[in-house]
Amino acid sequence: MRSLAIFLIALGVAAGGAWAHPLIQQPMWVLSEPGRIRVAVNVSAREIAVAQGLEAREDGAIADALSLAEAAEREADYVRRHLRVLADGRELAGQITKITPPPAISSDEKTHYQYELDYPLTGPAPFEIAISEDMLREFPYAAGMAWDVSYIIRLKRAGSDEIASGLLRRQQPFAFVRASPAKGGGWKTFREYLWDGVMHILTGYDHLLFVCALVLATVSFWDMVKVIAAFTLAHTITLALSVFDIFRLPPWVVEPVISLSIVFVALENVLWPRRSRSWARLAVAFSFGLVHGLGFAGGLLDAMAGLPAIGIWIALGAFSLGVEIGHQLVVLPLFGLLTLGRRFLHESFAKPAMRYGSLAISLCGAYYLCIAIHEQFFSR
Repeated sequence: MRSLAIFLIALGVAAGGAWAHPLIQQPMWVLSEPGRIRVAVNVSAREIAVAQGLEAREDGAIADALSLAEAAEREADYVRRHLRVLADGRELAGQITKITPPPAISSDEKTHYQYELDYPLTGPAPFEIAISEDMLREFPYAAGMAWDVSYIIRLKRAGSDEIASGLLRRQQPFAFVRASPAKGGGWKTFREYLWDGVMHILTGYDHLLFVCALVLATVSFWDMVKVIAAFTLAHTITLALSVFDIFRLPPWVVEPVISLSIVFVALENVLWPRRSRSWARLAVAFSFGLVHGLGFAGGLLDAMAGLPAIGIWIALGAFSLGVEIGHQLVVLPLFGLLTLGRRFLHESFAKPAMRYGSLAISLCGAYYLCIAIHEQFFSR
């Protein structure tokens, strides 16, 4: 039982370190000119509401048009302070030059204000320009949950028609050499989206809890391979369909179903342990995997819309590979720990580990199901 307690503590720590990071991903345009750097960034009404403390009204809307417009004006200073541009390591002083309101007010995620900033360069032309951000870092999404804001950068140099793309995350600043912003563009895009896929999994509670519930019920390595392969195939299909705008579902469907999938699979381990190692489990893993793929797409959809075709293929392939690497970084150690426990402790470890581990996962899933329902239906 001592070994079981250690296992459950380790599982709890892993789950605790993988709280949800609600993903907001926006496009950002960067124009490198002689003597200045110009930046244009989209900010959704949802981000403005969080940063400026707007509360939802009784009808579910964040605010009326006038209140939102006033908050968007205040947001300009927040954007300026949390977006940093450095020239050869020296921070530039930027100013908001223009705020473009949305043509119409719709949902909080689809209503965007665009902020244009100007960063004058003084002295000799810098060799390297770097951009970093920490948007919404100080505002919690929920207990133990942080916002995750990132940007798809489209970079253009004055006098050139070439457009380079890159990914800007809080933990991953974007840097480029002004003389050749497009150098290594394809490989750079691949590296950045690969890392984005890995981090999307390692910092996402929902997908990790789901795969942990799948692995807890496996006995042999072949069982584990089959169920993870079914899940991988499914989420790869819907991720691609979403990115190419062939099939999508709204967040109010996707997010609660993802949380529900955690509860369902974990309780299936407890109530019907034999079925959790049958073909029915493969069907469950595949079916819920289709929904998880739509969740993986998340903010990638709108932000990738302006990338060239080859850039979309590179980003999609790299992100999918990163997602799978992230899965394996969790799945293989967990399966190895379970295998060692079964080998040396036999039934005194195997059944309690699956039962109590699955119960812990189901409770986490139920908690996040409540958060997803509240976020999608009662805070809009």
